Order: sequence, then structure tokens, then C-alpha cells
Amino acid sequence: MLRQASRSLLAVVLFCASAWAWADAVTDRARSLLQRNDPVAAYNLLKPLEPQRAGDPEFDYLLGIAALDAGDPERAIFALERVLAVQPDNLQARAEIGRAYLATGEREAARREFEAVRARQVPPQVRSTIDGYLSAIAAAEQTQVTSYLDVWAGYDSNVNSATPSSTIAIPAIGPVFTLAPSLLETSDQFINVALGTYFTRKLDHSWSLVGSLGGVLRRNFSASLFDTDTVDGSLGVRFARGLDAITIGLQGQYFGVGSSAYRTTGGGVAQWQHNFDERTQVTVFGQYAALRYDTQPVRDADRSIGGVAFGKTFIGAYAPTIFLSVYGGQEKELDEAYPHLGHTPVGVRLGGQLRLGGGYSAYGSLAYEQREYGGPDPLFLVTREDKQTDVILGLSYLWRPGVTFRLQTWYTDNSSNIVLNDYDRTETSLAVRFNF
Repeated sequence: MLRQASRSLLAVVLFCASAWAWADAVTDRARSLLQRNDPVAAYNLLKPLEPQRAGDPEFDYLLGIAALDAGDPERAIFALERVLAVQPDNLQARAEIGRAYLATGEREAARREFEAVRARQVPPQVRSTIDGYLSAIAAAEQTQVTSYLDVWAGYDSNVNSATPSSTIAIPAIGPVFTLAPSLLETSDQFINVALGTYFTRKLDHSWSLVGSLGGVLRRNFSASLFDTDTVDGSLGVRFARGLDAITIGLQGQYFGVGSSAYRTTGGGVAQWQHNFDERTQVTVFGQYAALRYDTQPVRDADRSIGGVAFGKTFIGAYAPTIFLSVYGGQEKELDEAYPHLGHTPVGVRLGGQLRLGGGYSAYGSLAYEQREYGGPDPLFLVTREDKQTDVILGLSYLWRPGVTFRLQTWYTDNSSNIVLNDYDRTETSLAVRFNF
């Protein structure tokens, strides 16, 4: 039904657009191909000319429709955003970008665009088609379930986040000691498999039940001692009204290393999100987690974190998205005899993404966290201080809706005044992600 409605909307839009003064043989040819329901040919005609013609709203409009109906909704959004940047009242482009958002799963953005068109004086056929889309979105949003399978493999220069120094001085018990091989930096190839699902169930106009369940299995090719297993789950409620949303929920995690349980975590999260517009939002959040170590109970701690995050997506070339978050808190040890195991983290994270066209996007982030511990380490006789920097750079490619390839490098530098905790690590991987 939605496929037929899509074609109906396209036909009406093209009829409305026929009054435009198309400027040349290329756009005339593309329009003719679209009217004959051959969007692939139209897309192949227009796509090579995008570097020269981008910014011409007539060209961008036709490119957007052709890309969308040829199966490239990301490129369609890119082109139609350029149209709306110079012609914000172009209802045809707004309707088509609504279809593109819907094709990429961005239902809220699609609804905003469709409602903006419906609120204007439009032909009855267009209104009927828009109503069909809005009804379909409402039905889909009653219960949303999104699942994923993520598989990535690569090389890790330091799978155990260990020091490269084979000998260290331990002031409390002697001058110099040689570390066991398991305590030294170990490089290896690896494969990760992640599987998970998210769900939202609307309870009424304002309230929703939200939750997630997922797991990550990591296997090193040689260093099996440092294989890890992670299982995460969450369940909560969300209250949304107007431009604001409040979410409160419970969270839990199991983390295993090698063949044994290492740590379990239980806690909660609360956040308030305010949308200034469809492209700008700020979030204030707080988290609490009870960390319990199965074989090292002296490390048990309660962790509390609070912070604020800001995100914005811009219209125009490359459609850049940026985000910034700052946070601080405390990880308080339960056993007061071990204050050196507790610490106060403070951090900041900055990142962004650029759409490069053709399904490609570049992304990256820079994070810095400083941790000050609660007392002198009994072996090294100094109070530990860590300064950790993380840099992520990546390139993703949307091969088809729901299938994304990703090439990524992640570098970590943990600078510590205790040599046992001073290390750096580089992980480079190639991944494929399926969303369904």
C-alpha cells in the first residue's frame, strides 16, 4: 500500500512541478524518465553532474526524487536539503524529503515534513497521500522494534590494555621486578560479534515503555586469556511533550573475561532532552551504577555520573553533525580500607559526522578523561592520577538500506603516574552492520 501511495505522491508532485521552467535538456530528459517510472535511468543521468550542478534547486529536486526511487535515500536527503535551504516553502521538495526520511527509518523527521505539507493548501490527492503516510507512521510508532547484527574484525595493538615495560620498580617491596607475560602489552587479531534489539511501546500520547537487550562476543585469535563477553539490558519509561522528553530507567550488565565472570553492574539512568528544533538538542543526564567484581570484592564500588550533551545537524554541503558532552562524578569504593581504588572522573567528548555523498560518511570523535584516585597506592606509594585520551576516526558506507560497512581506527593513550597503568592502544577494524 505504501509503495502505491509513494507512486501516487510522485505522480502528483511531478504534475505540480510541470509548471516549473525547466532550464535545459538534461533536466527535461530526467523529468521524462521519471514520468515513465524509470528512476534508475534518471539517477544515472543526473548523478555524474552533481558536482557541477549542486545548488541549482531544479536539478537538486529531480536528483532527489531519482535517488530516492532508485534506492539511495541518503543521497536523496542530501539533494533535497539543498533545495529547501534556498526554497524553504517548496512543498514538493518537503513532501519528497519526508518520503526519504521514512525510507531511512527517521519517522519523527518524516512526520514533521508531512505535517508541514498537510498544513498548507494542497490538492486533495496530495492531502490523501500524506494522510496515508501519517497513518502508517502512527501505526509503526505504536510499537517499534529495531534489531541489529554487527560483525567487525581487525588488529589490536594492546588487547589487555597493559604496560609495555617488562621491568618496573615497586617501592613498597623492592627495587625492580620483572612482570609476567600476561601483564605485558599483547597484540593480536580479533573478531567481534554484537547482536541486540531496542523497543519502544507507546502507552498513550505522552508515555512510552522503552528497553534494550544486547550482547558482544569478542574473540582474539591467539590471546584467548583476554577474550571478553558482554551482555547489557535496560528497561524504562519515557515521557514526551512538545519539545521535551524525560527518560528514567534501569540498567544492568554482565562482563566476563576469558572463561570467567569478571564484573556485574546494576543501576539506573535519568535524562531530560530538549529539542530546540528538529536539528538541535540538548540533554542533561545522570547515571548510577553498582559495580560488583566476582573474584575481587575489594574493588566493589558505586559509580555516579552527571553531565550535559549538545548535538546539532546543519543543512547544506556535507550536512555536518556535531556533538559535545561534558561529565563528572565519583566512583566510591565500598571498603574504606582501600581508598586508592576509588576515583573521581571528569571528562569531555567532541565528535561529528560528514555526509560525503553516494552513501559515504566520515565520522570522528575526541574524548578526554581525567581520573584522580582517593589515596596512595600501597605498592607504589603515590596517589594514582590518569589522563586518558581517545581518538576515533572512521568511514562508513551505506551499501543498501539496513546494511552499512565501516572502516575505523580507535587510538587510546592512558597516561598514568603509575607505570603499571600507563599504556597506549590502537585498534583498526573493518565492520558490517545489519539493521532490521
